[in-house]
Amino acid sequence: MAVGAALAASLLTASPAVAMWIDDNPGPAVDSCPPGNVCVYDALIPVGMTPEHRYYYYGSYNFVNETNDHTVWNNQTGGARALLCLGYNGTNCTVTIPAGQAFHGSLTPYNSIKLVP
Repeated sequence: MAVGAALAASLLTASPAVAMWIDDNPGPAVDSCPPGNVCVYDALIPVGMTPEHRYYYYGSYNFVNETNDHTVWNNQTGGARALLCLGYNGTNCTVTIPAGQAFHGSLTPYNSIKLVP
């Protein structure tokens, strides 16, 4: 719950110009996002939630109707990264989520996610 409270506090104090942020210390991943997975939650603060999607294998995955605020938790190991991409099939990637970190913000502009070593 402390992680959720910290995220809520940072959300409330963020300026309106901040559309997204990378949380470099999101705390331990919840049980619903096992090690090695990248999990997508339909909320900025996914306390007690089950992910909408779990990705495990390297490669690109297209989003379908993923809009508004989400959390993308990179619980991969070994330094693997998750990239959010404006184009389909993992093209024009503009956001990098390092292993052990989480993205909080709108997925509306993104059309795919790419998992890379």
